[in-house]
This record gives sequence, structure tokens and C-alpha cells, in this order.
Amino acid sequence: MNTLYLLWYDGVVKRLWYYYLYLFISWGLFRYFVQLPVVIEELWFKPVLWLIPLFWWNISLEKRVVMFGKKWKESLVTGFGVGILYFLILKYKSLSGFYFSVDLVGIALATAITEELVFSGFVAGFLERHKKGSWFNLVIVGLMVSIIRLPVLLFVYRVGGKEIFGVMMVSFASGGINAWIRVRTGNVIGSIIARVIMNVAALT
Repeated sequence: MNTLYLLWYDGVVKRLWYYYLYLFISWGLFRYFVQLPVVIEELWFKPVLWLIPLFWWNISLEKRVVMFGKKWKESLVTGFGVGILYFLILKYKSLSGFYFSVDLVGIALATAITEELVFSGFVAGFLERHKKGSWFNLVIVGLMVSIIRLPVLLFVYRVGGKEIFGVMMVSFASGGINAWIRVRTGNVIGSIIARVIMNVAALT
């Protein structure tokens, strides 16, 4: 209870919820009203809507959140290993159906970079600074990653309850795991790699 209280009412962390509410509303409305090819939305518009306010906020902080730390090798190896695990779990029944598409890989890469910079890179690092070593930080990141998908699933793709539950569970688990990679290594590059591999498996 104390952890929940601090996360919600602490004056510093409250700004994080405002940013997340902005993301939830602006991205949901954009996907609902703007009908462009997904590759254009993910490659051009998503980084602008998601990253510019975040980087502006990070610059304004007295002590900035460092997303790319020194443990590059550890982060790369961990991210690649987790990514392979994602791939095997998602494709274990359909490895023969795997195909390569430049557009799909582009979407996978653009989505991974933007979302992992936000959630694993900034949010996980921000919460870790606030309450170091707390497993609850990973739960919060996982919830944020899964809930942000609700507007698009409901109003754009119009999927049913089972599909929504499945996507949210996968998003929650991968969001928490990718945040763990970033916190463990101090570098978001591993989280990005793991997410790219997962996206490729999910899209192909």
C-alpha cells in the first residue's frame, strides 16, 4: 500500500502519470482518426508523438535519465538471448511459415525503438531512481506497456475479448522482462533488440 501511495502521490512521479495519460489519449485518437499505412504511422508519427515530449522532459530534469549506459556487451547478449526466447515461444508451432518482409521488419524496428526508449529506457530508469531495486517498478512498466494497446485494439482493430486478453498478457510479460534487461544492465539497447526479435516473430 505504501508503495502504491508513493507512486501515485509523490510530486515527482505524478508527472510520469500525466505523460502516460497524454500518450494513451493522443496515440489512441491518432490511430482512430488518422488512416495511414502502419509503416508510416510507426516510422514517422509515433516517434514525434511519443519521444519529443519525453526528451524535452528528460532534458529539463536536474539529473537526466541515462538510457544507454556502459554495459553494452552484457545488454546486447541478454537482449539477444531473451529475443530468441520470445521468437521460439511465438513461432514454435509455425517455424516453417516464417517469411521475411522489409516493410514488416521496418515496422518491427521502428516500434521497438520508440516504445522501448519510452518504457524500458525512460520509465524503468525513472522509477528505478525513485525506488531502486523494487520489483513493483517492473510490474508498473508491464502494465503501462499492455494498457497503452487498449484503444487501438478496441477501436482500430476491433478485436474480441480473448484476443485483447492474449495481447495484453504478452505485452505485460514482455514489458516487464524488457524493463528488467534495462535495469539489470543499465542500457536500453538489449531491450530494443529483444523487442525487435519479438515483433518480427509476431508480424511474420
